[in-house]
Amino acid sequence: MPSSVNSDYNNDINSWPEIIRQIENIAKAGFTHIQWIHDWEGDYLYSKSEIYFIRDLLKLNGLNCHTLHASEGGVRFVKHPDGTMEFRNQYRQVVDKRKDYTSPDEFIRLAGVDLIRNRIDLCSLIGAHGMVLHMELPYKMFEENPEDKREYYRRVFKSLDELEGYSKNAGVTIAMENLPCAPASCTDECFERLFERYDSDYIGLCFDSGHATLSCRDNYCYFLEKYNSRLTVLHLQDTDGLPEELVGNDLGSLLHDRHWIPFSGVNDWDRIAQLVSLSKVDLPADFEVVFSGKDREDEFNILVDCRKMAEKFNGMVLSYRQK
Repeated sequence: MPSSVNSDYNNDINSWPEIIRQIENIAKAGFTHIQWIHDWEGDYLYSKSEIYFIRDLLKLNGLNCHTLHASEGGVRFVKHPDGTMEFRNQYRQVVDKRKDYTSPDEFIRLAGVDLIRNRIDLCSLIGAHGMVLHMELPYKMFEENPEDKREYYRRVFKSLDELEGYSKNAGVTIAMENLPCAPASCTDECFERLFERYDSDYIGLCFDSGHATLSCRDNYCYFLEKYNSRLTVLHLQDTDGLPEELVGNDLGSLLHDRHWIPFSGVNDWDRIAQLVSLSKVDLPADFEVVFSGKDREDEFNILVDCRKMAEKFNGMVLSYRQK
């Protein structure tokens, strides 16, 4: 039974020895596919030699690259001099990003487009069919000034228009992910705008089951139900949900973005499997999990258990598709 997991299941340390260790473990644990997720955040550009090395590393370990997580540029948090942390895009677009396809500064916006092209090249050469992309919505800014919202989407569309031919020529579909902090209504509007403007061969949905528990508290499957026909990539993870007192608190939401192995939290995995079976998404579903273990042996044993849960979920989807 095919199964897929994120390449950084244990850590985001961007050193080749640590990356290689995790890739080798994924193969030894019996996974058939990965989601390449290293450098999902920040401004890093992969060189051609690195891209070819990744291709050969996966081939050497008998792994297929199912999907890839691209970066929108910059980092998620701003750290203030007093030590407090602020989520990146809640109120405004921060100015310290060097590459950002949504930026009001044209040269930074173009650099952000180049960053996404770099990830499309990586997808193409290592065989990934879908590429996940974040759009961290500055929703407070939208609420305060509708003109800022119009200008924001003008820039987003300009960037995506410029990328469309490049992405389609490479055979890569960009999957926009539902994120944990923006209100569901704001994310819903974003998806409606994108899916109305672009066809499904270019822009699809990445459904993150854990993020959905934080932003869609009345119906965790809302986006999976509404945009089922646009489903391109799955990020499957579990959480303990969001306590009432943390609703509207971005940092609190992110602390509950647990990335637990599915079947260990609040999600209804039978319902998710039913909905996935109705879509055209390619299996295996990508698990996007984080764990350490007491030691390296324990870490590996958890990884094996994760693979078994991935096989279980994929089997559930296939069973529903056969009915």
